[in-house]
Amino acid sequence: MNKTLERNENGTVIMNLRNLKIICDRKDLYQIPENNETLYLHYLGFDKIENLEPYKNLIALWLNNNAIGKIENLDELTQLVSLYLNHNLIQKIENLSLLSNLCILNLSHNSIKKIENLQALNKLQNLNISNNHLTGYESLEGLLECLSITNLDISNNFISYEQSIVELFGKTNLACLYLKANSFVRECSDYRKTMIVTIKNLKYLDDKPVTEGERKISEAWQIGGKAAEQQERLAQIEKRKEINYQNYLQTLERQQRGEMRSNLLIQKENILREIDLLQMLLVDGDDVQNQIEQKEKELQNIEIELEKYKIDQLSPYKCMLTTKDEYGNIIILNKSEDELKQIKQKYFNEDIQQLNETDLPDLENENQTESINENLEDKNNINLDQQYNKNEFQEDKKIKILREFKDKKNGWTTDNEELLQNLLIFHSFDYQIVSKEVKQKMAEQNSQLQYLDPEDLKLIWTYIELTKQKNQKPQNLDGID
Repeated sequence: MNKTLERNENGTVIMNLRNLKIICDRKDLYQIPENNETLYLHYLGFDKIENLEPYKNLIALWLNNNAIGKIENLDELTQLVSLYLNHNLIQKIENLSLLSNLCILNLSHNSIKKIENLQALNKLQNLNISNNHLTGYESLEGLLECLSITNLDISNNFISYEQSIVELFGKTNLACLYLKANSFVRECSDYRKTMIVTIKNLKYLDDKPVTEGERKISEAWQIGGKAAEQQERLAQIEKRKEINYQNYLQTLERQQRGEMRSNLLIQKENILREIDLLQMLLVDGDDVQNQIEQKEKELQNIEIELEKYKIDQLSPYKCMLTTKDEYGNIIILNKSEDELKQIKQKYFNEDIQQLNETDLPDLENENQTESINENLEDKNNINLDQQYNKNEFQEDKKIKILREFKDKKNGWTTDNEELLQNLLIFHSFDYQIVSKEVKQKMAEQNSQLQYLDPEDLKLIWTYIELTKQKNQKPQNLDGID
């Protein structure tokens, strides 16, 4: 089959069925016309629309960048949603009344002088008629016949300012308007504010979005002039400052809560380590029961405090999409209203709660704290029963741990202990540094002392302290029953 496109006597490509099939073959489209939903006929030099009747199921048709002078022969394409006729030689909008499903119509870069004949296009939303020959009110009044249009581009025309044009726009349902590169823009006093207050649904004007704040400023200007506009601007500045300050407080609170929780976790870890050591001494026959009970009480208090700084555990399989508006307010997307309320209440609480580091719980949290205490007390009772019932102790295991622990101190002299104490105090109990210096001292003395790593030194120092205080008697008991 010869795949050369047929041309007329003027050398222009003809829009006949044979040429259309060749074009479909080149574009990897279907050879059966009815099977095609899209058809690309741009940049081919056509000067007339014809023979498209078999392509009745088309949804999108590209006829741009040709030499077409008239809109015609499209009546059978009733399923058409998008029609691109830009960059042609069209002078009039016509013969579109049967395209009832049309949503997008691009007629830019033609020679059209008037918007007309759109009254039957009830679904038309996007109309691009930029770079044409539109001039005044008469050129635009056809917009009132098609109020379904929400996105309109009439930039780069010859439209001059008329008050009637402003009023015309006020009767439309436009959400997006491109009017730039027309004398109207510079001739209309306070152009942007005028258009914003006139077109109630406008969300985008020329190259900038219309924000909620800009709309409020424009409405204030309309009511009270420049003074009211300035007052609204100052109010918005103060509002943004307040929102930023509240965001700062929330961030600061989260940081403080995180630091407090980290400190409590460190204290908890240290107490648990001390309890383990005391339990080993208890198995070895030492009388440290009172010390263990005291540490258990301290641990219970820390558990209560940790409940105040509990971190919510979000499911890794659930997520939320968030953004922020111009004032810094968090906007949560893709959630229902009920989910939105729950998420905001749980994760984006606007109330800034004051941190109480050591205070007792207030009245509002009294019931919750009592419940926590009861739960912890029950748990502690169970733990104590399990830990201090000697019939349930694994004595052999404890004694073995204790023996290994004492072995680590084996060989330590009073001089070694004094050296360890002085180094710990000098280096603020930085066991990493102390470990290096102790190893260096022992190497200088050719000592065979073992267990000098930081963790070993921690255990040795704890054992030394416990041993020192084990047999001490309490002092200053006057006034204590």
